[in-house]
Amino acid sequence: MKVKLPSWFIIPPLTYREGSEQGANQQSTLLSFIFIIYCLFSFQQAVAIETIELSIEQISLEQLLNQTQSQDLAQNSNLNNKKQLLEQLKINQLFVTMDLTSSPVRFKIDLSKLKLPSPYKEVKSLNLSCLNFVLIPDKLECKKGKLAFEGLFDQPVTTVDISFIYNSSEDILNLSLKNINLGSGSASVEFIINSDKWQSNFKTHKLEYKFLSRYIKAFFYQDKMKDIINKLESAGGVLSLSGQASGALAANDGEENKLRTLKLKGKLKQVHYQYVENLAEQLSFDFAVNLNSISNNVQNISLMIDFLGGEVLHNDNYVVFNGKESLHADLKINTEGMIEVSGFELNSKGIFTLGSQGKFLTNDKMAVQYLDSKLSIKNLTLFNKHYLNNIISGTDYEDLIVEGGLEVKFSSKLKHKKNKYKINVQFNNFSMALSEQISLLELNGSIFWNNYNQINFPVESSHLTWQELTLNGLPLGYSDFKFNLHNDYLKLLKETDIPIFDGALHINNLEISHLFPVEHYDTGKSKKSGKDSLTLTVDGMIKPVSLALLSNHFQWPLLDGTLSAVIPSTSYNEKYLRVGGAMMLQVFDGIVIIKDLKIEEPLKDYAQLFANIDLNNLNLKSLTKTYNFGEINGRVEGKLKALELSAWEPVAFDAYIRTPKNDDSSHRISQRAIDNLSSLGGASGLLSRSFLSFFETFRYDKIGLSCRLRNNVCHMSGVETKGNSYYIVKGGGIPRIDVMGFQRKVNWGVLTSRLKAIQLANEAVIE
Repeated sequence: MKVKLPSWFIIPPLTYREGSEQGANQQSTLLSFIFIIYCLFSFQQAVAIETIELSIEQISLEQLLNQTQSQDLAQNSNLNNKKQLLEQLKINQLFVTMDLTSSPVRFKIDLSKLKLPSPYKEVKSLNLSCLNFVLIPDKLECKKGKLAFEGLFDQPVTTVDISFIYNSSEDILNLSLKNINLGSGSASVEFIINSDKWQSNFKTHKLEYKFLSRYIKAFFYQDKMKDIINKLESAGGVLSLSGQASGALAANDGEENKLRTLKLKGKLKQVHYQYVENLAEQLSFDFAVNLNSISNNVQNISLMIDFLGGEVLHNDNYVVFNGKESLHADLKINTEGMIEVSGFELNSKGIFTLGSQGKFLTNDKMAVQYLDSKLSIKNLTLFNKHYLNNIISGTDYEDLIVEGGLEVKFSSKLKHKKNKYKINVQFNNFSMALSEQISLLELNGSIFWNNYNQINFPVESSHLTWQELTLNGLPLGYSDFKFNLHNDYLKLLKETDIPIFDGALHINNLEISHLFPVEHYDTGKSKKSGKDSLTLTVDGMIKPVSLALLSNHFQWPLLDGTLSAVIPSTSYNEKYLRVGGAMMLQVFDGIVIIKDLKIEEPLKDYAQLFANIDLNNLNLKSLTKTYNFGEINGRVEGKLKALELSAWEPVAFDAYIRTPKNDDSSHRISQRAIDNLSSLGGASGLLSRSFLSFFETFRYDKIGLSCRLRNNVCHMSGVETKGNSYYIVKGGGIPRIDVMGFQRKVNWGVLTSRLKAIQLANEAVIE
């Protein structure tokens, strides 16, 4: 230290070096000289001091704690924390100059290097000058100060307008840092600090994320969050805000730097980031945050976000914000990990509102103590346009269209270590279309569900109506359903009709079990066996439906007559489909009875089907006309026993079709039908090469064909055997004609190709 004094008062320069043998003695000397400077400065006019200069080559600030403080560290956590901080602070080449001849007094500090704890690292080339410096008893003041330094922020030099006032008698420091230049942006902050608390006002203008990223990473000390922040090095954004904060330096419980209150209001713009496959572009929003610590353990937080804009891709869900979205949340957080949400609302003006309140325990599973939520979608058309279309784009549902309104109420409570839920969904002219194959028009009504004990919490009956439902292209008319839905079980409360063209599907009983097995929500386990998977049980009937209307709609060959059926108790789930009794269909003016029907793995490509089928008194004219086979008049009966399909292809059956005994109907057959039947038996075109080609139709006595399929070979026979051949058609009357079969074994693929050829062009395929 150098002091310019009158010639009669000379003090040699002092250099303090850390670690020197005389360091300990010089510590007290240093403090003594600082006190002398203060005294000399107080009486500068009397002693005519012009300039005071202080030079310190290197110092560790922990040495400024005197012996008395060091002895008190064990009893005073406040001093201990200060010591830990000072141990990390190291100063190199400090120069302090005061010009006492100027008016007002000027003060200047030059610092070569200041080492700081993480994440601040170090400051270099720090220059502090005060154009108006005041040092009087109990008061130290710097006015019109300028500060410049390197470090702290990712830029060469940072400049600041600084001023401060320190009142030693009241132990209060007022510090103002304004116009902190940070790239193209700026920041300002003001502090009032006393011995145990602090308060601050601050403001930023167009501050870029890169100037904050280092300190954000330091704040997220948890390993998982730190890893996420580290991967956001290329993230960007511009922050403009203003706010106030206050906190405790030394709380009564010994905690330091406790944030007590915080108020923020500002705008974040041009946010972009990429984390793994999640990213955002041009994200922007206005925000406001209020934090109030009502005790050392509890904090109240209020958050508001408004005017959301930009694009976000998260977990393959793409959302474009349109500036109409806003979010408001009121939270209470305690140090035990409990979060209480007294008010949460996510809103998109004129489109939807999501409101919630609840209490959560932030453990590994984020346990829900209770939660009440309400989602109201006022305009599904706009919701579909602005949100849903973007989310489902690129999926199998990207063509989904929804209209109308929807409201969902959800509540959850933790009872006896298990979550209990209530859900109410209300539809208001809800319509949707996925394609021409699947659509729903004007669904109205409510669904009520809970998994509480029904004795104490009876479930309210659900009621739904729709104007039209299309499944796989089949239109189903106006329907009215009333049912109970509880836990994982649904039961229809009254019989109902679902119109199908001029008929209807009449449902007597309908039950669905294991609909969503909520008993596994708590364990995270899922049930895989068919016994415990979703199972539908139904019985009813099909009221007569015009086959002409049905075939025309699906562009099938034109069918005559009507379709009606009795549907016995039938069970269906992802593992099997079983019909409890015989299913009876009235078709082709006869009756088809399906017995012992069972399908294993019905939703898989390798599904297995087993059944026995009886054909009773079918009208051959109606049947052959439908499939363009050539006209045959008469009746037939038949059986399809031990039918087995694998991957929906026949692998085994015993089948026959024949004229019933004592059939008194007209028996006539056309030329084309004779040729087609001949091709099935192994020959074709024989009739056209004889004189019988002059006759259009012929009388026959009986007709029949059988096939026993094993190992992809059809063992064929007819109504009678003749040598090595068999009768397919046994003639009657004059002229008489018989259709014979000559191949006893036919490859199944060859036989089906013959049938396809008959349907397409009536041309025989001979193998």
